[in-house]
Amino acid sequence: MMFQVLPGPIEEFLVVLEYWDHIFSGFLLTLWLYGWAILIGFFLGLMLAILRHYKLPYPLGIFSDISAGFIEIVRGTPLIAQLLLLYFLPYSLNLPIEKWSFSTNFMIFDKEITLILLNRRTLTGIIVLGLNSSAYQAEYFRGAIMSVGSGQLMAAQSLGMSRFSGVRHIILPQALRRVIPAWSNEAAYLPKYTVIVYLIGVEELFAEAHWIVAKTFISLTTYIVIAVIFLIMITLISKLLDIVHKRTAIPGL
Repeated sequence: MMFQVLPGPIEEFLVVLEYWDHIFSGFLLTLWLYGWAILIGFFLGLMLAILRHYKLPYPLGIFSDISAGFIEIVRGTPLIAQLLLLYFLPYSLNLPIEKWSFSTNFMIFDKEITLILLNRRTLTGIIVLGLNSSAYQAEYFRGAIMSVGSGQLMAAQSLGMSRFSGVRHIILPQALRRVIPAWSNEAAYLPKYTVIVYLIGVEELFAEAHWIVAKTFISLTTYIVIAVIFLIMITLISKLLDIVHKRTAIPGL
């Protein structure tokens, strides 16, 4: 009777590393998704927070209500439902869908790395991640704005500044500094949210891991490697934001 010697953890790890080009390309695409999502979430979330906190006069006040409704709907529904809704919506409405893509490729150590930076699937993932992040970031920003207090804005207006100028030059500089510790949670969570886009065919890091498992049948080691990559990435993001928070600290406060 012959017995098959199963590979040990080190051998499995080396087999997984043979597909380092797929891991690297997936990592780059994850960073691409993360970068766009955090930027969209930041600027849109800041606008939503301002609109929700500072009520606009009639008839512009409807935008404050829209921002509040958007935040509650996005934060109250699952991310996967939002992703699938936006992805399948054109099919449900019988809209014409054209195939297009924007990609780049380069060589590293005799391995060709191909990145599909934009196509319908990637764009859908960026939009959904950005919109979802904006709703959560908006509440972080709103809490920071509320912590500044309304007295400073009233004092600015009493000195002749407009409401817009007071918010821009007095409230926001303080709020954006105060929000960093809470906002870092969203910055750290968002890379983990990007894995969900593999469900619509985006070849990010988790999708590449799934492909490696299908090729090698080594699941545990593969997902451990991916988990370690996410751990290192999120740790670096958190440390970077800690440095930014210390550098922007106001002496005595």
